[in-house]
Amino acid sequence: MHKLIHLAASVALCAVAASAQTTFVFDVVQSSSNFTWSGTSSLGNIVGNPSNAFQLAGTTNLDLVLQSGAQPFASGAFSGGAAAAVPDLHGRINNVLPFLPPLATIDVLGLVLSPTSPSFTVGVGGAFTGSVSLTALAGSLVVTPLGSAPTSTPLAGSSSAPGVVNGTLTLVGGALRLNAPVNSSFAFSDPTSGASGTITVVGTLVAQYPLVASFCAGDGTGAACPCGNTAPAGSGRGCLNSTGVGALLAVSGAPVVSADTLVLSASGMPATGTTLFFQGTGEAGAGAGVVFGDGKRCAAGTVTRLGTKTNAGGASGYPVAGDLSVSVRGVVPAAGATRTYQAWYRNSASFCTPDGFNLTNGVRVAWIP
Repeated sequence: MHKLIHLAASVALCAVAASAQTTFVFDVVQSSSNFTWSGTSSLGNIVGNPSNAFQLAGTTNLDLVLQSGAQPFASGAFSGGAAAAVPDLHGRINNVLPFLPPLATIDVLGLVLSPTSPSFTVGVGGAFTGSVSLTALAGSLVVTPLGSAPTSTPLAGSSSAPGVVNGTLTLVGGALRLNAPVNSSFAFSDPTSGASGTITVVGTLVAQYPLVASFCAGDGTGAACPCGNTAPAGSGRGCLNSTGVGALLAVSGAPVVSADTLVLSASGMPATGTTLFFQGTGEAGAGAGVVFGDGKRCAAGTVTRLGTKTNAGGASGYPVAGDLSVSVRGVVPAAGATRTYQAWYRNSASFCTPDGFNLTNGVRVAWIP
């Protein structure tokens, strides 16, 4: 759900020229954002206790200036976010005599980092070079010297020295993707024990901003289906139809107005019959949908009919050969905009309501220039 909230922010693109700067909240891909840490101190080197590996999870904000073309980025800047270290960092300073206990343990607990940078240019292939600083939004440093009680020092407000990041910003399918190798060092000091030193984190921050998201399914989320014809939980499909399944609207391609390859594909409908693909400027029922025929209407606002297609094997799509692209047929502004999409199709009149039609789930698309 948090990703859908993030997508809503891109509505601002409707009224902003392509050269304007817009803040995008990227979701950190935890499984790909792998880091290690190392440290030195006045008492000796800090080693993992037992591991020095961790991941980042949360968000990172990017202020982006978009441009037309297949490479949609002109420039960018890191402007905050909240990326938490998972798990906490645990280290120790070994005794010179290995059979004796460590001289101290050093733990970094609850660390949350926020990246910032001056503006940087994005070049061919999405490559950029930025000077990035990491600031701790939360966390504490706990030092436990051998034979002494632990002491805790707040880390909030501590910042790393600016570090060079040679990364990439790309458009992959229906998402903006950030790949940013990071090498940053934090100085620390513990006023009680007198220990001081540096902790260095090295790894790659991977994050993405989805431009396409499904919403308003008939699977028990949002508004109820009209006659108990609820699709399986988590299926993301529209309300059940006379075939015993709900119809699914999926999107492929890139929602770039100047290089539109977007394709709407509907499946799970009656084997034959017609399907109308349409575009809206808003969401019915605040995204939950409203009952309409045998299903739910999701796309609302100013509605544009994109095209009517004949099903083959219960599936159809828009556009096909000879059709205008989605952005052209839907008159999407050159600067980009958020639009909603859905497919309406014929259903058996004896299945649910006398209306004899049903609909797919809705899809929200954040178009970029």
